[in-house]
Amino acid sequence: MDIGQHVVQQGSGEPIVLVHGSYATTSTWKKMVERLSQTHHCIAIKLPGHGGMPDPTDFASPSIETELAVIEAAVRQFTDQPIHLVGHSYGGVVALAQALKGSVPVSRLTLFEPVATWVLDVVEDEAMQAELAAFLGRYRRDAAAGQPHVCGQVIDFWGGGDHFAALPAHIQDAMGTMVANNLRHWDICTVPRHSRADLAALNIPTHLICGTRSNAVARAIVDHLHAELPHSQRTDIEGASHALVTSHPEACLAALLDERLLRAA
Repeated sequence: MDIGQHVVQQGSGEPIVLVHGSYATTSTWKKMVERLSQTHHCIAIKLPGHGGMPDPTDFASPSIETELAVIEAAVRQFTDQPIHLVGHSYGGVVALAQALKGSVPVSRLTLFEPVATWVLDVVEDEAMQAELAAFLGRYRRDAAAGQPHVCGQVIDFWGGGDHFAALPAHIQDAMGTMVANNLRHWDICTVPRHSRADLAALNIPTHLICGTRSNAVARAIVDHLHAELPHSQRTDIEGASHALVTSHPEACLAALLDERLLRAA
């Protein structure tokens, strides 16, 4: 693997590794990195199957280790310091898995609406499990039938509204090519690999950030992680939904740079 193709770097200083979500690219972080790179070494990861990267080879048996291998290689090659690890949506799932694995030094963890739906199973949140199952059953069925712009169902589900229709046509079409990768992400997100005990043992300052207008499932995941992770704080971005890192970059940047967790560590 040529790890250089999987990263976009900018700035110098404390290393921050940023992991984008499904149906997205490193442009997710563009507005935030413009400011962050003035004082930090920003290392934005291109996930497999996104941003021009080759598709993963594990569709038959999806494993998050595919994504973790990219992060591990990037950290080894581009920094010798503990990283501030940041993830949005599926990128938050990856970032949390990386922190739980403990294979790279992480000083701080920031998760913008991680769609770690496996947490709902671990804490036995039956109401949110049922809501998720109803959506996912419909989405999988429509994807298998080749329904045009089926990707919009995911965007609108997590966003808590009719967001896909407002996107430019070229972005809608680009997302339409990523359905197989997104289904793979769902396969990973919905299978628990960790226990409540694992979450309770995570000794990393963690900041959980969500929008006040996001889907109830997304907010429930943040609620549960905040309750289970021993060194966590939570911030709600007023008026934001799941695309908060692009729609509310200033508020997200302020939350990202919050020093309270660093002082408490």
